[in-house]
Amino acid sequence: MKGIWKRLRYYLIGFLIGTIFVSILFRDRGCSWTPTNRVKNSIQDKIIVFPENQIKSFDALGLNKESIYKFLVEADVDFSNSLKDKFPKVYIVEENDSIDRRLQFSLYEDSYITIAHVLDKNEKPKRYEQLEGWGTMVRLPKDSALVFIDKSNYTQCKSRGLASTEQQDIVKALKSTGRVDFSRSDLMLTKAVQQIQFVQSDTVEVNAKTIWFESRITFKDFDWDYKLECE
Repeated sequence: MKGIWKRLRYYLIGFLIGTIFVSILFRDRGCSWTPTNRVKNSIQDKIIVFPENQIKSFDALGLNKESIYKFLVEADVDFSNSLKDKFPKVYIVEENDSIDRRLQFSLYEDSYITIAHVLDKNEKPKRYEQLEGWGTMVRLPKDSALVFIDKSNYTQCKSRGLASTEQQDIVKALKSTGRVDFSRSDLMLTKAVQQIQFVQSDTVEVNAKTIWFESRITFKDFDWDYKLECE
């Protein structure tokens, strides 16, 4: 029995040393259970949106559709100055080697988007319960079943105005032209409403009311300038 406890003690000491070594060597990378990576994963599991009135500020920092993922992977989360007590929770994410690249990400209770804002060096984070204007979708989570069109007769009827109802075609259009109409969205609802816009086949402009349901962007309604035969 004494031998078992001795071996167990050596095992626990080795495990502790290994954990400390991995934490120092890789910091937060590869450790999804760390607080920093839990926040980063929460951000990356949503569609990242840049308010269009801040695009120039993001451009000045070299942040766009191509670079935002790398920024998130390499950045730190400033928990002490973040707003975590209620929704929307606001996390400050800043580059390790430069406080010049400092963003805040707003996470809403039941929304599939997170809204990023540029913060100056000493600027405090701010909660945005309702925004005006438009936001550009800059990064979508990797998910083969990201979108779903509600099966109700009404929504199915309205969806016939789409150029394509195929998931991959809608996701592709969202990636290239997706926008969020903040003025017509309500992110503070129990089932947050996101009014979005995208273009299919270079000519069909789609305006749609969407919610987050069962881990998918669920289309509930479409706005067309004309009546469909089934309406």
